[in-house]
Amino acid sequence: MALFLVTRPKGAEHLRNASGLHAAIVDAADGLAAIAAANALASHLNAPFDGFDTTQVAATAAGGFAPALIQGDVLGAAYSGPGRGA
Repeated sequence: MALFLVTRPKGAEHLRNASGLHAAIVDAADGLAAIAAANALASHLNAPFDGFDTTQVAATAAGGFAPALIQGDVLGAAYSGPGRGA
């Protein structure tokens, strides 16, 4: 499966959650599956990644890959490339 970075869209302050989880890196078949996988990692937070962007960062995950939640912002405010909208 492909490797996806799931991030909060630029300017989407309404999607911030109290736990500070604003990104995840997961392996999934597509973007929708990546959001589902990220939500499953944080199931106690009631779907914190709904509405987030997904960016495929690799065609396949390397051996030993473990999905991860990321606390805080992973992309700087000035970044406007893939995964961050316009």
